[in-house]
This record gives sequence, structure tokens and C-alpha cells, in this order.
Amino acid sequence: YKRQLLTCAPLVASANPNPEPDHTKIPEWQVIRNLMFGDREINPDDRDVVRLYLNTRADDAATVPVMINGQIDQTSNDYIKTLYVIVDGNPIPTAGIFHFTPESGRVKMETRLRFEKYSFVRAVAELNDGRLYMSQRWVKAAGGCSAPMGKNVAAASMGKMRFRMDDAVAYDQPQLIQLQVRHPNESALASDLDPDHVPQFIRSVEVNYNDKPVMSGEVNFSLSDNPVFRFYFVPRAEGELNVKVEDTHDSVFSQSMRISEGEPTETQ
Repeated sequence: YKRQLLTCAPLVASANPNPEPDHTKIPEWQVIRNLMFGDREINPDDRDVVRLYLNTRADDAATVPVMINGQIDQTSNDYIKTLYVIVDGNPIPTAGIFHFTPESGRVKMETRLRFEKYSFVRAVAELNDGRLYMSQRWVKAAGGCSAPMGKNVAAASMGKMRFRMDDAVAYDQPQLIQLQVRHPNESALASDLDPDHVPQFIRSVEVNYNDKPVMSGEVNFSLSDNPVFRFYFVPRAEGELNVKVEDTHDSVFSQSMRISEGEPTETQ
């Protein structure tokens, strides 16, 4: 099942530990590529379509900020339909599969990742006509998935969401919004320390504006706790932004925010 793909590869000793390898020859990537994309052509490092930004020497492997920008306008004729965020060396490499529409206005996804070992992270953009483009970076961070879990999120605050928009709302223009979800997003590796504990992490997020889809995604514990998502949407008129989040314990959380032209908006 491509959304929950598990891989395991042996570590090989080297005189120069953890050099940056050839990104096309990573064993995990060869498996992932074949299962998810088959023999479809993937255009590598095409900065005219998608760009990936992150710190390649992260101090905290459990919360590594990542930003992925689409470089084309989201129009009804030509747009990024799906964005695959892949961390080759993680237990579940497909950290997120995000879906966009022309109503997104512009594709941006900012979030925070966990890294279990030194690995390539890849952003694969699939256009509405099926073309694939990829940007990748080699990241030196390890232990983020198996690190001991922090304090549990209180049951009363589980699933609460906070929205933030830094700029005043303007209709018919892409608006950048930040969504944060209070959730432990527990790593399955960390929970192995307690065999009686069933890890609880977010598996899907869905965002609509006035009943039109803006962004949705299938995610997992490769995202850090209290996940953050920053993305664009285009309000055509006054309306309501609705978010629904589901986790692996079948808990469903939802929240909405009223949008109108004028001042920046923030809820908590």
C-alpha cells in the first residue's frame, strides 16, 4: 500500500561516514519509486516547477522545518495536483501526500519532519496532466522517529486548532494561512518502548473553503508532534474555512474560521 510503505535497508560501513550519496542509487528510493511511480519519468531538480528548502544539518531530528514551493500558477488548465513528501530512510517514507486544486491559488507546503537516519528528503510534484517533477536534499539528522515521546497532549486540548494569517485578506488573491493542530502525533518507533501502548498519530487532514476543496493530505508520524501546515487558498468572497483532521484512533477533529476582506485573522 503505497501511502503506508515500510522499508528497511542495512547500514554499510564507510571510511567516510555518511557522505552524500548519489540520490538515484539509494536502495530505499529505488523501492519507493517503483511502488509509487512505476516506470513513469520523473524530471529531477526542475526548479521551474517545485523547490524544496530545509536545513540540511538539523539540530533536532524530531522537528525539522521544511518548505516546498510550487513555481507555477494554479490554473484550471495547468496546476500541481499532488505533492509527495518522501523521506527515504524513515519507517514510513511517505511523510505526506498532499492534494491541491486551482482554488489553492499557489502551491506551498510548510511543515515539520522527523528523520530517523541520514536521508534524502524528496518533493515530487505531479501535475494535472500526469507529469512528475522532483526536488531533493540530503539531510544529516537522525533519531527523530525513535526519540522518547514527550509529554502527552491533554485530552481536553487534543485536536484543537489554531489558524493564523499574517496579511490582510484580499479576495481573488492567494492567501497564506498557517494551521497548527494540538496532537502528540506519536511515533510508532518511540511507542515500541511500551508494548501495551498503541501509537496515536494523524492520518489525514482536509481543508475546504465554502465547500470547495483547497488542500487535503494523507500523513503519518514522519511529521512532528503538534503538526503545523502552511498553505495557500483563494477566497472568492466572504465565507468559511473548514478543517477536518482524523487520526489512527479514529478520532475526528474539526474547526472552522470565518473569512472576510480586511484585517489579518488569528484564532486559538
